[in-house]
Amino acid sequence: MSADGTLDRSLLSVVVPILDEEQTLPELGRRLESAVVGLGFVGYEFILVSDGSTDRSEAIIRGLVARDPRYRGVFLSRNFGHQEAISTGLSHARGAVIAVIDGDLQDPPEAIAGLVGALEGGADVAFGVRTGRKESLPARIAYAGFYRLLRAVSAIEIPLDSGDFCCMRRPVVEAILALPERRRFLRGLRAWVGYRQVGVAYERAARHSGTPKYTLRKLVALAYDGLFSFTSLPIRLMQAAGFVLSALAIAVAAGYVAWSFLMPERFPSGFASLIVSIWFFAGVQLFCLGIVGEYVARTCDEARGRPPAVVREVVSREAEDDDGPGAG
Repeated sequence: MSADGTLDRSLLSVVVPILDEEQTLPELGRRLESAVVGLGFVGYEFILVSDGSTDRSEAIIRGLVARDPRYRGVFLSRNFGHQEAISTGLSHARGAVIAVIDGDLQDPPEAIAGLVGALEGGADVAFGVRTGRKESLPARIAYAGFYRLLRAVSAIEIPLDSGDFCCMRRPVVEAILALPERRRFLRGLRAWVGYRQVGVAYERAARHSGTPKYTLRKLVALAYDGLFSFTSLPIRLMQAAGFVLSALAIAVAAGYVAWSFLMPERFPSGFASLIVSIWFFAGVQLFCLGIVGEYVARTCDEARGRPPAVVREVVSREAEDDDGPGAG
Protein backbone atom coordinates (compact mmCIF):
# COMPACT_ATOMS: atom_id res chain seq x y z
CA MET A 1 0.00 0.00 0.00
CA SER A 2 1.34 3.40 -0.94
CA ALA A 3 1.87 6.13 1.61
CA ASP A 4 -1.28 8.00 0.52
CA GLY A 5 -3.46 4.89 0.70
CA THR A 6 -3.95 4.44 -3.04
CA LEU A 7 -4.13 0.91 -4.40
CA ASP A 8 -0.90 -0.58 -5.72
CA ARG A 9 -1.83 -2.03 -9.12
CA SER A 10 1.50 -3.60 -9.99
CA LEU A 11 0.32 -7.22 -9.64
CA LEU A 12 -2.89 -9.03 -8.66
CA SER A 13 -2.48 -12.59 -7.36
CA VAL A 14 -5.48 -14.93 -7.32
CA VAL A 15 -5.06 -17.95 -5.02
CA VAL A 16 -7.32 -20.91 -5.80
CA PRO A 17 -7.33 -24.15 -3.72
CA ILE A 18 -8.10 -27.17 -5.90
CA LEU A 19 -9.22 -30.66 -4.86
CA ASP A 20 -10.37 -33.02 -7.61
CA GLU A 21 -11.89 -30.32 -9.83
CA GLU A 22 -11.10 -31.76 -13.26
CA GLN A 23 -14.61 -31.01 -14.49
CA THR A 24 -14.53 -27.42 -13.27
CA LEU A 25 -10.97 -26.31 -14.08
CA PRO A 26 -11.43 -25.44 -17.79
CA GLU A 27 -14.42 -23.21 -17.02
CA LEU A 28 -12.65 -21.80 -13.96
CA GLY A 29 -9.68 -20.78 -16.11
CA ARG A 30 -11.90 -19.15 -18.71
CA ARG A 31 -13.85 -17.15 -16.14
CA LEU A 32 -10.78 -16.11 -14.17
CA GLU A 33 -9.12 -14.77 -17.30
CA SER A 34 -12.29 -12.90 -18.23
CA ALA A 35 -12.89 -11.57 -14.72
CA VAL A 36 -9.56 -9.72 -14.46
CA VAL A 37 -10.03 -7.89 -17.76
CA GLY A 38 -10.53 -4.22 -17.01
CA LEU A 39 -9.39 -4.34 -13.37
CA GLY A 40 -6.45 -2.12 -14.28
CA PHE A 41 -3.53 -4.07 -12.86
CA VAL A 42 -0.20 -4.15 -14.67
CA GLY A 43 0.13 -7.90 -14.20
CA TYR A 44 -1.79 -10.92 -12.96
CA GLU A 45 -0.96 -14.37 -11.62
CA PHE A 46 -3.30 -17.27 -10.97
CA ILE A 47 -1.96 -19.64 -8.29
CA LEU A 48 -3.74 -22.99 -8.43
CA VAL A 49 -2.95 -25.09 -5.35
CA SER A 50 -3.68 -28.79 -5.79
CA ASP A 51 -4.45 -30.21 -2.35
CA GLY A 52 -3.49 -33.78 -3.17
CA SER A 53 -5.88 -34.12 -6.10
CA THR A 54 -6.29 -37.70 -7.34
CA ASP A 55 -8.09 -37.01 -10.61
CA ARG A 56 -6.77 -35.16 -13.70
CA SER A 57 -6.71 -31.77 -11.99
CA GLU A 58 -2.92 -31.52 -11.93
CA ALA A 59 -2.62 -32.47 -15.60
CA ILE A 60 -5.15 -29.76 -16.49
CA ILE A 61 -3.23 -27.23 -14.37
CA ARG A 62 -0.04 -28.13 -16.25
CA GLY A 63 -1.91 -27.45 -19.47
CA LEU A 64 -3.05 -24.04 -18.23
CA VAL A 65 0.52 -23.17 -17.22
CA ALA A 66 1.84 -24.23 -20.64
CA ARG A 67 -0.79 -22.09 -22.38
CA ASP A 68 -0.65 -18.96 -20.25
CA PRO A 69 2.38 -17.76 -18.21
CA ARG A 70 0.08 -16.07 -15.70
CA TYR A 71 -0.74 -19.49 -14.21
CA ARG A 72 1.34 -21.22 -11.56
CA GLY A 73 0.62 -24.67 -10.19
CA VAL A 74 1.51 -25.56 -6.61
CA PHE A 75 1.11 -29.30 -5.95
CA LEU A 76 0.98 -30.48 -2.34
CA SER A 77 2.44 -33.88 -1.45
CA ARG A 78 -0.93 -35.12 -0.12
CA ASN A 79 -4.31 -33.83 0.98
CA PHE A 80 -3.54 -31.46 3.87
CA GLY A 81 -6.84 -29.58 3.93
CA HIS A 82 -8.58 -26.57 2.45
CA GLN A 83 -7.18 -24.00 4.90
CA GLU A 84 -3.66 -25.37 4.54
CA ALA A 85 -3.91 -25.19 0.74
CA ILE A 86 -4.95 -21.53 0.91
CA SER A 87 -2.11 -20.75 3.34
CA THR A 88 0.37 -22.35 0.95
CA GLY A 89 -1.04 -20.33 -1.93
CA LEU A 90 -0.73 -17.11 0.05
CA SER A 91 2.92 -17.87 0.77
CA HIS A 92 3.56 -18.23 -2.98
CA ALA A 93 1.63 -15.11 -3.98
CA ARG A 94 3.75 -12.15 -5.06
CA GLY A 95 1.06 -9.59 -5.75
CA ALA A 96 0.47 -6.23 -4.11
CA VAL A 97 -3.17 -7.35 -3.94
CA ILE A 98 -4.09 -10.99 -3.27
CA ALA A 99 -7.51 -12.51 -3.92
CA VAL A 100 -8.63 -15.88 -2.52
CA ILE A 101 -11.42 -17.81 -4.24
CA ASP A 102 -12.51 -21.46 -4.15
CA GLY A 103 -12.11 -23.58 -7.26
CA ASP A 104 -15.68 -24.90 -7.44
CA LEU A 105 -17.09 -21.68 -8.96
CA GLN A 106 -19.59 -21.22 -6.14
CA ASP A 107 -17.82 -17.95 -5.49
CA PRO A 108 -18.11 -16.26 -8.92
CA PRO A 109 -14.80 -14.90 -10.26
CA GLU A 110 -16.74 -11.93 -11.64
CA ALA A 111 -17.30 -10.79 -8.02
CA ILE A 112 -13.56 -10.11 -7.65
CA ALA A 113 -14.17 -6.74 -9.32
CA GLY A 114 -16.44 -5.68 -6.45
CA LEU A 115 -13.82 -6.68 -3.89
CA VAL A 116 -11.12 -4.72 -5.72
CA GLY A 117 -13.50 -1.76 -5.84
CA ALA A 118 -13.78 -1.88 -2.04
CA LEU A 119 -9.98 -1.76 -1.78
CA GLU A 120 -9.99 1.26 -4.09
CA GLY A 121 -12.34 2.89 -1.59
CA GLY A 122 -9.70 2.61 1.13
CA ALA A 123 -10.24 -0.82 2.65
CA ASP A 124 -7.32 -3.13 3.37
CA VAL A 125 -9.49 -6.26 3.29
CA ALA A 126 -12.66 -6.81 1.26
CA PHE A 127 -14.46 -10.05 2.06
CA GLY A 128 -17.48 -11.55 0.36
CA VAL A 129 -20.74 -11.72 2.32
CA ARG A 130 -23.14 -14.37 1.02
CA THR A 131 -26.67 -13.05 0.53
CA GLY A 132 -27.93 -16.40 -0.74
CA ARG A 133 -26.74 -19.99 -1.13
CA LYS A 134 -27.91 -22.40 -3.83
CA GLU A 135 -27.45 -25.48 -1.70
CA SER A 136 -29.63 -28.00 0.08
CA LEU A 137 -31.66 -26.91 3.10
CA PRO A 138 -29.61 -29.03 5.59
CA ALA A 139 -26.38 -27.51 4.24
CA ARG A 140 -27.76 -23.97 4.54
CA ILE A 141 -28.90 -24.65 8.10
CA ALA A 142 -25.53 -26.16 9.03
CA TYR A 143 -23.55 -23.22 7.62
CA ALA A 144 -25.87 -20.62 9.17
CA GLY A 145 -25.61 -22.30 12.56
CA PHE A 146 -21.83 -22.61 12.26
CA TYR A 147 -21.26 -18.91 11.54
CA ARG A 148 -23.63 -17.72 14.26
CA LEU A 149 -22.25 -20.05 16.91
CA LEU A 150 -18.70 -19.03 16.07
CA ARG A 151 -19.54 -15.34 16.22
CA ALA A 152 -21.40 -15.79 19.53
CA VAL A 153 -18.50 -17.50 21.33
CA SER A 154 -15.46 -15.96 19.62
CA ALA A 155 -13.27 -13.43 21.38
CA ILE A 156 -13.11 -11.41 18.13
CA GLU A 157 -15.85 -10.30 15.77
CA ILE A 158 -15.95 -12.73 12.86
CA PRO A 159 -18.29 -11.54 10.09
CA LEU A 160 -21.45 -13.55 9.54
CA ASP A 161 -21.87 -15.52 6.30
CA SER A 162 -18.35 -14.73 5.16
CA GLY A 163 -16.03 -17.48 3.97
CA ASP A 164 -12.53 -17.34 2.52
CA PHE A 165 -13.50 -15.38 -0.61
CA CYS A 166 -11.70 -12.05 -0.24
CA CYS A 167 -9.16 -9.55 -1.55
CA MET A 168 -6.35 -8.31 0.68
CA ARG A 169 -3.55 -5.84 0.39
CA ARG A 170 -0.02 -7.19 0.75
CA PRO A 171 0.57 -6.02 4.38
CA VAL A 172 -2.49 -7.95 5.56
CA VAL A 173 -1.28 -11.16 3.91
CA GLU A 174 2.19 -10.72 5.38
CA ALA A 175 0.65 -10.25 8.84
CA ILE A 176 -1.36 -13.48 8.46
CA LEU A 177 1.62 -15.45 7.20
CA ALA A 178 3.73 -14.22 10.12
CA LEU A 179 1.37 -15.85 12.63
CA PRO A 180 2.80 -19.09 14.06
CA GLU A 181 -0.36 -21.24 14.04
CA ARG A 182 -0.09 -24.55 12.23
CA ARG A 183 -3.85 -25.18 12.33
CA ARG A 184 -5.17 -22.14 10.55
CA PHE A 185 -8.74 -20.90 10.54
CA LEU A 186 -8.07 -18.24 7.95
CA ARG A 187 -11.28 -16.23 8.09
CA GLY A 188 -10.70 -15.92 11.84
CA LEU A 189 -7.05 -14.93 11.42
CA ARG A 190 -8.09 -12.43 8.76
CA ALA A 191 -10.43 -10.80 11.26
CA TRP A 192 -7.88 -11.03 14.09
CA VAL A 193 -5.09 -9.09 12.33
CA GLY A 194 -7.39 -6.09 12.03
CA TYR A 195 -6.84 -3.37 9.40
CA ARG A 196 -9.76 -1.71 7.63
CA GLN A 197 -12.17 -4.47 6.60
CA VAL A 198 -15.29 -4.14 4.44
CA GLY A 199 -17.91 -6.72 3.48
CA VAL A 200 -19.16 -6.91 -0.10
CA ALA A 201 -22.46 -8.71 -0.74
CA TYR A 202 -22.74 -11.37 -3.44
CA GLU A 203 -24.88 -14.41 -4.18
CA ARG A 204 -23.15 -17.75 -3.84
CA ALA A 205 -23.83 -19.96 -6.83
CA ALA A 206 -24.40 -23.70 -7.06
CA ARG A 207 -21.43 -25.92 -7.84
CA HIS A 208 -20.49 -25.89 -11.51
CA SER A 209 -20.00 -29.67 -11.44
CA GLY A 210 -18.82 -32.50 -9.24
CA THR A 211 -19.62 -33.08 -5.57
CA PRO A 212 -19.06 -30.75 -2.58
CA LYS A 213 -15.65 -31.15 -0.96
CA TYR A 214 -16.76 -29.69 2.38
CA THR A 215 -18.56 -32.68 3.90
CA LEU A 216 -20.31 -32.52 7.26
CA ARG A 217 -17.23 -34.08 8.87
CA LYS A 218 -14.97 -31.39 7.41
CA LEU A 219 -17.39 -28.66 8.47
CA VAL A 220 -17.33 -30.00 12.03
CA ALA A 221 -13.51 -30.06 11.93
CA LEU A 222 -13.50 -26.46 10.67
CA ALA A 223 -15.88 -25.50 13.48
CA TYR A 224 -13.52 -27.13 15.99
CA ASP A 225 -10.59 -25.14 14.62
CA GLY A 226 -12.56 -21.92 14.86
CA LEU A 227 -13.92 -22.69 18.33
CA PHE A 228 -10.66 -23.78 19.94
CA SER A 229 -8.51 -21.17 18.18
CA PHE A 230 -10.52 -18.07 18.98
CA THR A 231 -12.25 -18.59 22.30
CA SER A 232 -11.63 -19.97 25.77
CA LEU A 233 -15.37 -20.53 26.24
CA PRO A 234 -15.14 -24.36 26.55
CA ILE A 235 -12.78 -24.04 29.52
CA ARG A 236 -14.97 -21.38 31.10
CA LEU A 237 -18.06 -23.54 30.63
CA MET A 238 -16.23 -26.36 32.39
CA GLN A 239 -15.45 -24.05 35.32
CA ALA A 240 -19.07 -22.89 35.50
CA ALA A 241 -20.37 -26.46 35.29
CA GLY A 242 -17.94 -27.54 38.01
CA PHE A 243 -19.12 -24.74 40.29
CA VAL A 244 -22.81 -25.44 39.70
CA LEU A 245 -22.45 -29.19 40.14
CA SER A 246 -20.34 -28.77 43.29
CA ALA A 247 -22.95 -26.47 44.77
CA LEU A 248 -25.69 -28.93 43.80
CA ALA A 249 -23.78 -31.84 45.34
CA ILE A 250 -23.33 -29.91 48.62
CA ALA A 251 -27.02 -29.02 48.67
CA VAL A 252 -28.07 -32.63 48.01
CA ALA A 253 -25.66 -33.91 50.65
CA ALA A 254 -27.02 -31.43 53.20
CA GLY A 255 -30.57 -32.51 52.34
CA TYR A 256 -29.74 -36.18 52.84
CA VAL A 257 -28.14 -35.45 56.21
CA ALA A 258 -31.16 -33.47 57.35
CA TRP A 259 -33.49 -36.22 56.08
CA SER A 260 -31.60 -38.90 57.97
CA PHE A 261 -31.94 -36.97 61.23
CA LEU A 262 -35.51 -35.71 60.84
CA MET A 263 -37.12 -38.85 59.35
CA PRO A 264 -34.73 -41.76 59.88
CA GLU A 265 -37.50 -44.32 59.45
CA ARG A 266 -38.24 -43.05 55.92
CA PHE A 267 -34.60 -42.55 54.86
CA PRO A 268 -34.13 -44.53 51.61
CA SER A 269 -31.84 -47.51 51.52
CA GLY A 270 -30.13 -49.03 48.51
CA PHE A 271 -27.69 -47.77 45.98
CA ALA A 272 -29.86 -46.74 43.01
CA SER A 273 -29.53 -43.00 43.64
CA LEU A 274 -25.82 -43.42 44.40
CA ILE A 275 -25.16 -45.27 41.14
CA VAL A 276 -27.06 -42.66 39.10
CA SER A 277 -25.06 -39.87 40.75
CA ILE A 278 -21.76 -41.63 40.09
CA TRP A 279 -22.58 -42.19 36.42
CA PHE A 280 -23.73 -38.60 36.01
CA PHE A 281 -20.61 -37.06 37.54
CA ALA A 282 -18.35 -39.53 35.73
CA GLY A 283 -19.91 -38.47 32.44
CA VAL A 284 -19.37 -34.79 33.26
CA GLN A 285 -15.75 -35.46 34.20
CA LEU A 286 -15.06 -37.38 30.99
CA PHE A 287 -16.63 -34.59 28.94
CA CYS A 288 -14.47 -32.00 30.67
CA LEU A 289 -11.37 -34.15 30.24
CA GLY A 290 -12.17 -34.41 26.54
CA ILE A 291 -12.18 -30.60 26.22
CA VAL A 292 -8.90 -30.31 28.14
CA GLY A 293 -7.48 -33.10 25.99
CA GLU A 294 -8.41 -31.21 22.83
CA TYR A 295 -6.50 -28.15 24.02
CA VAL A 296 -3.52 -30.29 25.07
CA ALA A 297 -3.47 -32.13 21.71
CA ARG A 298 -3.55 -28.83 19.82
CA THR A 299 -0.78 -27.42 22.00
CA CYS A 300 1.38 -30.47 21.28
CA ASP A 301 0.57 -30.18 17.59
CA GLU A 302 1.74 -26.56 17.54
CA ALA A 303 4.85 -27.37 19.61
CA ARG A 304 6.03 -29.90 17.01
CA GLY A 305 6.56 -27.03 14.59
CA ARG A 306 5.56 -28.93 11.47
CA PRO A 307 4.62 -26.83 8.43
CA PRO A 308 0.92 -26.57 7.49
CA ALA A 309 1.63 -28.44 4.24
CA VAL A 310 4.45 -29.90 2.13
CA VAL A 311 4.86 -28.73 -1.45
CA ARG A 312 5.78 -31.53 -3.84
CA GLU A 313 6.18 -29.45 -6.98
CA VAL A 314 5.74 -25.93 -8.34
CA VAL A 315 4.89 -25.64 -12.03
CA SER A 316 5.35 -22.23 -13.68
CA ARG A 317 6.45 -20.54 -16.86
CA GLU A 318 7.76 -17.09 -16.11
CA ALA A 319 6.98 -14.40 -18.65
CA GLU A 320 9.84 -13.77 -21.04
CA ASP A 321 9.18 -10.09 -21.62
CA ASP A 322 10.33 -7.20 -19.46
CA ASP A 323 6.95 -6.43 -17.92
CA GLY A 324 7.31 -8.83 -15.00
CA PRO A 325 5.30 -11.89 -14.06
CA GLY A 326 1.97 -12.31 -15.79
CA ALA A 327 1.90 -8.90 -17.47
CA GLY A 328 -1.59 -8.09 -18.69
